[in-house]
Amino acid sequence: MKDVMTSSMVSANCPLISNSLLRNHNCASPMLSSFINCYSGWHALDEEEQTAGFAAASPSSDANQPAAADASNPSATPVLAPSTMALFAASFDNSACSSVSSDGSSGNIANIIVAEKAVPSSPSLSQMDKTFVSSDESSQGDEEAGDVVGPVDEKADSRRRIIMFAKGCVIVLLIGIILIIVSVGKQMPKNKPKNQSFFDVPVTLEPSSSPSGTPSISPTTTNFPTLQPSSSPSTFPSAAPFVLFTYGESLYTDNNLGIQISVGLTARQIAQSGSSVRYDNGGRSSRRYHGMMDGAGIAQLPDRGYAYLSNAEEPDGNGGVYGLYFNKDGQIVDYKALLTGTSRNCGGGMSPWNTWISCEEYKNGQCWQVEPNPDSPNHNLPKATLLGGPSGGEYETVAVDNTNKSRPIFFTTEDQSNGELRRFEADGNDWDALHAGGRTTYLEFLDGNRFQWTTSLSAGENSAASYYPNAEGIICHNSTLYFVAKVTRTLFILDLNDMTYTSELTGSSWVGQGSFNSQPDQIIESDLDKRKYIYFTEDGGSAPGVHVRDREGKYYTMVRGVPGGRYSGDETVGIAFSPDRKKFYFGFQDAGVLMEVTRYDGHVFN
Repeated sequence: MKDVMTSSMVSANCPLISNSLLRNHNCASPMLSSFINCYSGWHALDEEEQTAGFAAASPSSDANQPAAADASNPSATPVLAPSTMALFAASFDNSACSSVSSDGSSGNIANIIVAEKAVPSSPSLSQMDKTFVSSDESSQGDEEAGDVVGPVDEKADSRRRIIMFAKGCVIVLLIGIILIIVSVGKQMPKNKPKNQSFFDVPVTLEPSSSPSGTPSISPTTTNFPTLQPSSSPSTFPSAAPFVLFTYGESLYTDNNLGIQISVGLTARQIAQSGSSVRYDNGGRSSRRYHGMMDGAGIAQLPDRGYAYLSNAEEPDGNGGVYGLYFNKDGQIVDYKALLTGTSRNCGGGMSPWNTWISCEEYKNGQCWQVEPNPDSPNHNLPKATLLGGPSGGEYETVAVDNTNKSRPIFFTTEDQSNGELRRFEADGNDWDALHAGGRTTYLEFLDGNRFQWTTSLSAGENSAASYYPNAEGIICHNSTLYFVAKVTRTLFILDLNDMTYTSELTGSSWVGQGSFNSQPDQIIESDLDKRKYIYFTEDGGSAPGVHVRDREGKYYTMVRGVPGGRYSGDETVGIAFSPDRKKFYFGFQDAGVLMEVTRYDGHVFN
């Protein structure tokens, strides 16, 4: 019974081994080829024949068991002779699947097995064993040599055959492993680490039923980022990058707002002159938004909100300053008057202590200081400053050099053909510095692109008439003073340290779409330490807009009215940035429209 079971195990398992070997090697080994050919001959028998042979080979102790097939009982089941095991064991020498026939000739083992099916079974397995010879000896040879086959111990012979079978299987298994190793080794990458052998990489013929506790191969590292994002965010958020933005490469039209705006930006209208202001909580202001809005600035408030401070250029005492208040999230929460009873409030500028200076543009105009912080004692006490002098004038815009914080210097332009540029050095800092005292001088241009500050008002007026008539917007940054003369469309750049200046025509070096053909008016700066961007409003033309100059002197369009559209001949005004520089404000004066501009990507403006 053990022989039959062993033979059954071979029949069940050897196909896996032989098929695996065939996939990984071409059976170059004669020994392996012999085994495969021998097994193939046996496996060629159909399933019914194999089953019949195994059933007949097992002796039965049942008295009613049918007798073996012989001449007197042709219907009995034929027996497959147990010579199969001997032939299987013998298949591993060089003669392999060749056996010796009864006439001394060699034949294929498959043919022998088929022939043996016709041999009648004997009563016992031990008697059948006496008729078998090894693959290198024929029964005829034994007779001629006078050898007599004696009785064989059934148990000992069975053990011997099992041992031979086991040895054969071990040999086959080792050969298979060697061939697999050779085959896989050829497929190993050529850049395998020198200190890693093939046996460091586990190889299995079949997958395990459950995952291993640790990875078989340590994960590799790479110097390049993965293409896919991680499934969970990092513990600490990274800082939002500062993205440089180029204006005017392409403009798109917003027909609802009547503007053309640089791709990457979006705008919305937040106020209309003559209408109440809509708050973000759904409420509305009790006061209508002022008309003839002009210069503007933004003051940060203690609660992290801010106020947009806008001039009203109405004449005859109908001008003033009005505040549009935002919370820390940039939502509109209030609108109120901060200065009334003045006339033609045109430009202005922010002080180092966060107050707004509003300048009147009429013959006896003054420059007023306004406190936007509701918690300040000066909130409801706007006051005329010393910037305009005792007689006043048609003033435009204010800039400040706060390099020396104990003695800040203020610069004021005057919109007249001979309007001098004033320089006021204050005696102190904070609110009272603009009301207590200081010294006033005037800009005078000299030969060789040099300039000086003179105490002669007439020298300043003559210089203005010759070089910079109708001065408008002005800013100061890092000891450099920038201002424009709108009639000549000229930008002046003064180095306050070496007392020299340069000048250029605004819009002369143009990049991208749009144009800057009309008069420059107000100017503000943003990130002058990075790209040195200066923003300009435009007075007049068929498409007045907001334009930008970079540090190389190239000009771009940020936003403008549709050419020939509803804003043709108007004036852009009120340019200012929110404290975090994520929102930009501007308006059209005649149309009375105030807009808020943001970047699509949510980053800050340059």
